[in-house]
Amino acid sequence: MQQYRTMRIVTRIVTLILGFILCTHIFLAQGDEKTPLEKNGLPKSYPIHGSDLLWKNELEVRQYLKAHPDALQRTSLQKTTAYSVGSTKAWYADNYITGSTSDRYQVPSTCRGVGTNCYVFVEDANWGTKVTQKMVDSIRIYFDSKTPANASKGIYQTDVETFGNPPDVDGDPKIVILLLDIKDGYDGSGGYVAGYFYSFNEVSNSKPGYSTSNNAEIFFIDISPANLSTADGLNEAISTLAHEFQHMIHFNYDQHENTFVNEGCSVLAEVNCGFPIYSQSYYASEPNHYLLDWRRDDNTAVLKDYSRAARFFVYMRDQVGIGLFKPLVASILTGTFGIDAGLQSISAGVHFSDLLKNWFVANILNDRTVDTKYGYNYPNLPQSSAKTLYNPNVALTTDTVNNYAVRYISFKKGSQLKATFTVSSPDLVIKAVEIGASSKRVLDVTSGAEFFEPLYGSTYTEVDFAVMNMNPSSPYTFTYRASGVNQAIELQNDYTEPTGVYPLAANDTVCVTFGAVQDGRLDSIRVALRRTSTIRSGIWKYTGTTRPSPLGQPLALNLSATGIVQPPSPYPVPWPNWVTIDLRSKNISTNSPFAVGFIMDGPYSGTTNNYVMATNGAYGNGPTSFTYSSGSSSGANWYYYTVNDAGDSVAVYLIRAYVSFATTGVRTTVELNPTTFNLDQNYPNPFNPSTVIRFHLPSRSFVNLKVYDMTGREVSTLVDGIKEAGIHEIKFDASHMPSGNYFYRMVTDKFVETKKLVLIK
Repeated sequence: MQQYRTMRIVTRIVTLILGFILCTHIFLAQGDEKTPLEKNGLPKSYPIHGSDLLWKNELEVRQYLKAHPDALQRTSLQKTTAYSVGSTKAWYADNYITGSTSDRYQVPSTCRGVGTNCYVFVEDANWGTKVTQKMVDSIRIYFDSKTPANASKGIYQTDVETFGNPPDVDGDPKIVILLLDIKDGYDGSGGYVAGYFYSFNEVSNSKPGYSTSNNAEIFFIDISPANLSTADGLNEAISTLAHEFQHMIHFNYDQHENTFVNEGCSVLAEVNCGFPIYSQSYYASEPNHYLLDWRRDDNTAVLKDYSRAARFFVYMRDQVGIGLFKPLVASILTGTFGIDAGLQSISAGVHFSDLLKNWFVANILNDRTVDTKYGYNYPNLPQSSAKTLYNPNVALTTDTVNNYAVRYISFKKGSQLKATFTVSSPDLVIKAVEIGASSKRVLDVTSGAEFFEPLYGSTYTEVDFAVMNMNPSSPYTFTYRASGVNQAIELQNDYTEPTGVYPLAANDTVCVTFGAVQDGRLDSIRVALRRTSTIRSGIWKYTGTTRPSPLGQPLALNLSATGIVQPPSPYPVPWPNWVTIDLRSKNISTNSPFAVGFIMDGPYSGTTNNYVMATNGAYGNGPTSFTYSSGSSSGANWYYYTVNDAGDSVAVYLIRAYVSFATTGVRTTVELNPTTFNLDQNYPNPFNPSTVIRFHLPSRSFVNLKVYDMTGREVSTLVDGIKEAGIHEIKFDASHMPSGNYFYRMVTDKFVETKKLVLIK
């Protein structure tokens, strides 16, 4: 078994350099690059379920049971007495650092609670410190009596009603729950084993090779770093119980179930008990991946597999009901055959293939008002990522869609869309999802025939093509081409007014990077400057890395920009000193990512040299603004700047790029959707009596935006509903409120942020 230690995220200590600049009122912090895993969105520490990490050992158990079908007979494991509070026992547990069954070790423990359906044992070494009687009682009550979803039904009853009965090889219907510090190599960061069920304990220790079996139905729940004294730690333990209990039930019916289906049932068990669905940002970023894949030997990629399984199983529940899963689990068939058996058992009227096709559409549309099959009851799931095209004129392109997967091609901006898709196999199915402000619909697309939407650009502002592969074993290619009327587009990474400048030295450089826009030409760049003097600029290909430099092959040098006015401080809104550099004569292709840089002519001065204005932005998928600083304490090099200790907010330079296309007749600026969630500082601030709050959504999301006073009392609800992707502005009128400090808080399914505002009358 691969060691769990490999899941660790290697974090770097960010060195903060704080300086107050009187004329700009900005505190600045400097940070090094983040690690790749952090860029993939993983937190510093995160729990995972340990059952899957034992898959090689579980495979050995399966092979043994197949060769010895009598191994689970109850008579071989009969227990002579039940446990009571105070009973002691040394249970065998698993060493995840080595991953070897031969390294199982004994955990001296004492029974600290007895419930209707469970015994709660606690590792003696942690009793009274990491585990208290209150924690034991909470675990017992949630397993027996209540869940967040139902105040009168516990995990045991919820899982049994949904999936079936647990095994009973030890002659005692109560389940053993052992609270212990699982040996997983956790040292303060990365993943840790939150808990597990291991079928090895279901086989008699009288059988050869199973001398360390516990001869019992038992779960192992971690108590460090999970802290059961906190609400988050307790919820983690309870949701893990729901997850692992499903594995135990599934084992009772089918010891050979497909991993995707077994794990899908377990993450659904968490949702059924009222816990949040497994992080959906992982699946949303990877829709073109084989549905049933399970990457056991890649401890980062497998998190996406959990996310995908959770999404599909919650969708099946929302479509055909909870009654599907008991016959699914009970079926001797595995994988999709077991799903079809369950659907047939409840007379659902659909097959797995129908659900799969509809699921692919639901993940890009998610709107039950169009058709119930194209949406979820579960709220606020992020839209799947797509290949986004802002120019409808696309030359013949070949692409691939994986088995049991989908490829989304999304057209945004432009009008009069015509597109032709041609597939290489009849197993590829194509749907067009058309989305507008007041109208949405789903259409079939015929391979080889032209699809024409004259209402694109008016009634429908987005057309998403979903190319679905219904073959379970083979990827297939497809081609597409398109035409239409296009528009020039604005590329921007900043979405707020400037908050200050950075005090750089002569010849230090700032740059902003931009992604490729196929078949485009760089029309111009626009920059927010501090002063009226001239500053040098250039365009380079983006190298894709920070060091040794983000600036690659030069595309245009010896450019310059001269400020128009020198705004006062505090800064006016909107910022008046935006300057445009016309690049139409340079004929710069945007088929590759590029960087726009500005070079400092001299050291920072309060009266002379010009600087590029900066603001704050979310880290998101990584920084886009970089600085070559010769005065850093870490040495002259390229950096990006963080603006808080957590490193999740970064400095963004106010530099924008405009891209046009060969067939564009009239230059029209269209702002692209943001790539990350962000809540801006209100402006003006302080204010009287009204202010504007702006927020950014990379995808259609449910948004709750409220204002609170200093005691935490809600004083106003500004937004409480679904908002489309884009930048939204909300005016807050506080004319009825007294002067003072207030807070506003935005909550979505994957983003929470709070900011302060000041009302002065």
